[in-house]
Amino acid sequence: METRVTFGLSEMIFEAPDTFVMKPRGAFDEETASAMIEHLVARAEALPFVLLLMDLTSLGVITPAARHVLTSNGHRLPPRALAIHGGSFTVRVMSQMMARASWLRGSRDRWVWHSPNEAAARAWLDEKRRALAAGVRPSER
Repeated sequence: METRVTFGLSEMIFEAPDTFVMKPRGAFDEETASAMIEHLVARAEALPFVLLLMDLTSLGVITPAARHVLTSNGHRLPPRALAIHGGSFTVRVMSQMMARASWLRGSRDRWVWHSPNEAAARAWLDEKRRALAAGVRPSER
């Protein structure tokens, strides 16, 4: 089962049973970031864990307010693995800084990996799915 929801130019795709593909596109502002996070939190709350695949290939400018939203809500999500791929050098550096900021704000029940491409990201997420299903939590590593 696949469910696709759009947020302006951006979209989120749910791939059952546990994977969310997030594709921020163009200029990414606070309103779009908030809408995506709220949708993700609502959909993920019934799941024991989630896998997030973040495709930054078409991301343009991300506003400071959007960065704040994205790094401040991790505590509301179940244990998870986040694989990020795509984007310019600047976008990749920004996503690494955001992952660190999120960790500093208390979002520690997750693994994050910056992948060279989507295929590698999905393979890594498959490994993490097995670990999460076996009861291994990111905060334990």
